Amino acid sequence: MNMKRRVLGRTGLSVSEIGFGCGPTADLMINGSAHERRRAVQAALDLGIDYFDTAPVYGDGVSEANLGETLRDLGARPVVASKVALEAADMGDIGAAVVRSVENSVERLGMPVTLIQLHNRVGAARANKAEFGSGALVTVADVLGPGGVVEAFESLRARKLVKFFGCSAYGGDMGCVSQLVDSGSFDSIIVSYSILNQTAWSDAGAYPPARDYGRIGARAAGAGMGTLALRVLEAGVLAGADPAQITTSPSADRRQMAAQLPALQELLHREGVPLTEAAIRFALSNPAVSVVLVGFSEMAQIGEAARFSNLGPLPAGLLSRIERLRLGGFACGAPAR
Repeated sequence: MNMKRRVLGRTGLSVSEIGFGCGPTADLMINGSAHERRRAVQAALDLGIDYFDTAPVYGDGVSEANLGETLRDLGARPVVASKVALEAADMGDIGAAVVRSVENSVERLGMPVTLIQLHNRVGAARANKAEFGSGALVTVADVLGPGGVVEAFESLRARKLVKFFGCSAYGGDMGCVSQLVDSGSFDSIIVSYSILNQTAWSDAGAYPPARDYGRIGARAAGAGMGTLALRVLEAGVLAGADPAQITTSPSADRRQMAAQLPALQELLHREGVPLTEAAIRFALSNPAVSVVLVGFSEMAQIGEAARFSNLGPLPAGLLSRIERLRLGGFACGAPAR
């Protein structure tokens, strides 16, 4: 089984199309034993998965420390992406806070960071907390202006602590995120993209989801940026979890997913395609997606994700039926044949 590879936008990096998510949703890298972590990372590497995504806020530094220790034990140097999440207290000196955060990440990982990403959401005005997610809500000026995030990232690259820069479109104001994309300052972007919410690439249509991402993924890919798709399993909903129990999703999103699921499940049952397989292969069906990030909580899931990559995109006929279902708002009984 050979993991398929894609180019991460203008970085030119060839990376596995499945990325190993080291966050808290599937917390193998945070709560797994050292033996479990080594087995999992070795299995991923053996299958060709060589993109690992972590962050300081995942387990309060534990994910970075455990990932770094595991990679050193295995003598492996894959692509490692980490993040910076600024808090309200950091707004007085953004540059110093960014540098301090990345220096700490490099120390925990024991290696430079291939891709450093701004974890904060971006909006029209600062706020102590974004609507959801990590850190404060920051402005475009905080990111692109003098003494801002990009200037600090550049200083870190000059010291060879990082190579490439990324930003996030998972939340925040898409008009503001578009300014980051159009600035040309970033090499990649994190996008929320799933079979239930396709608005990072598709128009919302007559039945918009709770959160509209304004085709930001398409905009970024068109600008030459690598696109990193997260939430492809909607924090476990598309792996069988009850939407009501997904505390990492805003309540409006949970309510909408609960309403959408029955029609999608009915369609996939008729097609004989399991829900999790359909969700991952759907994201892989988009050639503009560079990496599909999947969090693993057990060994079997790593091989399963690699198998889905090997199966390739969903059949064109099924994609068409999913699209008709989407245009009908995923309502129960909506025509999908």
